[in-house]
Parts: sequence; structure tokens; C-alpha cells
Amino acid sequence: MKKVVVIGAGPAGVSAAYELSKRNFQIDLHEKSNMIGGLARTIAFSESRFDVGPHRFFTYNKEVEKLYVDTLGTDAVEVKRLTRILYNNKLFNYPLSPFGTLLKIGFLGSIKILFSYSISLFERIILRKEPKNFEEWVELNFGKELHYKFFKSYTEKVWGIDCKDISADWAAQRIKNLSFIGVILNPIIKFFKKKNVKTLVDKFWYPRLGAGQFYEKLIKKIDKDKFNLICKSELCEIKHDGSKITKISLENNGTKKDLEYDYFFVSSPFTKIAENLNPKPPIEVLQSCNRLKYRHHIGVKLLITGKIFLDNWIYIHDPNVKMARVSNYLNFSKDMSSDPNQNPLTIEYFCFESDDVWKMDEKELMTLAEEELRKTKLIGEKNKVLSGFTVRSLNAYPVIKKGYQRDVDNVNNFLSKFENLFPIGRSGMFKYNNQDHAIATGLYAARNLENLNNKIDIWKINSEGIYQEGETEEKIKL
Repeated sequence: MKKVVVIGAGPAGVSAAYELSKRNFQIDLHEKSNMIGGLARTIAFSESRFDVGPHRFFTYNKEVEKLYVDTLGTDAVEVKRLTRILYNNKLFNYPLSPFGTLLKIGFLGSIKILFSYSISLFERIILRKEPKNFEEWVELNFGKELHYKFFKSYTEKVWGIDCKDISADWAAQRIKNLSFIGVILNPIIKFFKKKNVKTLVDKFWYPRLGAGQFYEKLIKKIDKDKFNLICKSELCEIKHDGSKITKISLENNGTKKDLEYDYFFVSSPFTKIAENLNPKPPIEVLQSCNRLKYRHHIGVKLLITGKIFLDNWIYIHDPNVKMARVSNYLNFSKDMSSDPNQNPLTIEYFCFESDDVWKMDEKELMTLAEEELRKTKLIGEKNKVLSGFTVRSLNAYPVIKKGYQRDVDNVNNFLSKFENLFPIGRSGMFKYNNQDHAIATGLYAARNLENLNNKIDIWKINSEGIYQEGETEEKIKL
């Protein structure tokens, strides 16, 4: 029986371990924390449950959806989506509703939006202008006024760089099929055609006891005779002979061990995979790693009493506060809190290690989060903070900076020469995608071991779980 190691018990790692266990492999799954689920794990606290950040599950990949729903069984909850944008201390529906936006922006503001959109139409259709970055992509599709009001502030909080420095490819991927006309007409189109695009999904799946429940249930389906889960085990070094990975070095409870395997599935940060190689990669590969950056994530968890907003989460488009998004898990599942009068919230901050927010201690972060909730009027005087804690996640979001793809390709071309090494997942592939994509990369990378003559290139699986081949797209049929 061949021995396989999977590094990281997040969505991709758990899915890979599950798929491998259905074949003739012995699997060790190493996780550096004491919990499974990665960024989709759920933490119990004070008779409530908190995800690291908000997660909704929606996919066009029928196989992944079936695995998700079948695994959860009666714990699968269908949730009505309500997400709004906070701008100028007012909540705007997302997608933007034309009449609601008109009333809240005002007549003059609405005229400015329509005028700026007319200019963008002229530039895009008559002048044939091509966007060079995220800002230009949004302005060409929505106009400068909408970009400033409903895109710029939140986007720059998440990525920590100017919108001009973010790749236009990322905008095209994440805001796919959504346009100014689509935003205005979507309610009418949906009413008559009963159709919707991915960005405007109305309902989504969610586990009754939090996002992490799916991974907790999936891992229980693995044959224990073939599988070992080792927590508090961190990857330190990857040794190779030039064509194959020969062994890895892991640290567990202060003890360092070298372990040999036949195949290596790694969801650690993409750049760390290359940097941990011994012997080291060529200097140009290491230079590419140095240019590729990850954004860190802080989730401030507060348990708050009383009636508050009804949204799953709210995007904070306000440059006067540092928080980027606020979620209420009671609006995902009523079982996320033992008391319907107590709301488990996550207030999110995105940062680099050099940022002031990252340097704050837990008490300072909780104070900051409460102050900003009150400043933006998301909670009032009657709402009391009962307790809370913080969760810090290193390397949570790959920064999709202009020119990043050249460096990703450079590193990936080098790593691909190791025939038994398989980077998987969002972090391990430096691809900003959703849960369904991460699950698919784990499943199909594992399946490729037995389909050597008909491999699926997991690098061509996009965020919708669709396999792209050349200029055509087709659902994966397996």
C-alpha cells in the first residue's frame, strides 16, 4: 500500500484525504493547529459558535454539491442570502437595488452615477479602452462614482494596496457576469426568467453548526485503518533529489521528525512550498516567491445581546473605520447560539504583519471592534458586549497584485517537475477561490493518482468549479 502525506486539514486537505482513502493508499494528514477545517473551521465559545469568517456554500459543480449535501444530511441548512453594503452610515442592498440606491444616494448623487457610467460606456465601446488594473476594470463596467462609493474602500482594506495595483483579472473573475445594467435590471430579469448569476446568488447551503461541521463529518467517513490525523504538526522542510520529493521534516510538540512518503499533497502557502525545499530552488524562483504576498486575517469574535442587523454579513465601505466586514452567525443558523438574544459576530480586519492592527493585543482588538460597531451604528446603546476572543490567520488571502501570474507560473513550472508533489487549495495554489474550488482541487488531485493517462489539470478549475479547456467550458463529468 502506497503511503501518502497530506499537509493541512483545510477544505482541500480533508477532501484529498477522503478521496485517497477510497483507493489503495495509507494516508497521514498533518495539521499545524489543533482543529480541522482551516479557514472554514468553527470554534465553540460561551455556548455559541463562530466561524473564522463568513462562509456560504454555492457551486455549479454537481459532484462537489452532492458530496457536501450528502455528507451533512439533515445538518444541511438552506439559507436566504442577505448581504448589504454600509456606506456613509447607510445600508445598501447588494446587489444594488435601483430605487433603494436612488433614495439613499439622493437625486444629485444618482445623476453623478449615471453620468459617470455614460463616460465609461463611451470609453469602453467607442474608444475600446482595455482595463490594466482592478480600478480601471470596475470604472469601465460601473463608472467612477460607483467604484468610489461601493468598491474602492472595501477592496483596499482587504488587499492593503491601491486598486490601481490589483490585477484586472481578479475583478473579471470575482465580479463575473455582473455589470451596471445587470445590477439595475437583475430584479426584473430574475422575476421574468427565474435566472440568476453567481455573484447574485439568493440562497446558499450552510451547515447547521457552522462551516467547520462539514469537514468534521467528512473526516469521519474516512476508513480509520487507512488514515491518521496528526494535529499540532507543522511542515519545516521538503527534501528532494531533483525529480522527486524524498521526505519531509515535521515538527510536532517540539520534536522534529523526517518522514518518507510516496506522494505529497501540500496545502501550505504556495511560496512556502518552494522556500522549504532542500536543496533550494534557483534564485529566480525564490525572487518570484518574494514578490508574491499573502494578506493576514484577524477575526474579532464578539457575543452581543439584543436585536441587531439581519444580514449574513455586511461589507464596510467606510474609510473612517478599519473593519472590512461584519457577520452575524445567528443569521446563518439559529443553532449557532444557545440564546436567540445573543448574537455571535465576527468583525474582520485584513493586514500585513507590519500593520498597527496586527500588533494590537486581544483586548485592544476587542475594544476597537466594539468602538467601530458603535461608530457605524451597527449596534446601539441597548446592545451589550458579553464576551469575546480573537483569531489570527496568517497567509489567509493571496494578494492578486498586477503581474502576479508571471511569478505564480514561474514557481509552478519549477514545482511541477517533482512528479510526486501536488500543491492544492487556495493557499497552496495561490488562487483566490471559494470552498467549492478548494474541495474540487483536493478531490481531483487525489483522483489523478489513478488516472495517469487522463488527468484533470486542477490549475484550470476556476472558482465556479468548472474545468476550462482552451476556449471551451464544460462541467466535469466523472
